[in-house]
Amino acid sequence: MMHTTPASWMTRTSRQLRATITVFAAALLALAAPAIALGQDFQKVEGRIADEIPAVPFVGYAYGFIWIAVLGYVVYVARGLGRVQSEMDELRRKLDGAARR
Repeated sequence: MMHTTPASWMTRTSRQLRATITVFAAALLALAAPAIALGQDFQKVEGRIADEIPAVPFVGYAYGFIWIAVLGYVVYVARGLGRVQSEMDELRRKLDGAARR
């Protein structure tokens, strides 16, 4: 039979209460979001929008960043593989030396 102290019971109850409040708040927000969106009025923008940012440089930077990250990961894995290979070679030499004795 498990005995619980009042402090551990209060801690567990506090966690359960916090979790319940969090779930309730998330559900309330999820249910209220469509109502908030429907309550907004659509206003048509006349003329040309002055703040247009070209997307091409940002897409290029994003692809460049991804390729650099992939290259870094490949180098990281290759170095680790090289270390493992050298450790296996050293272990093989030690085992061969121990077998000869």
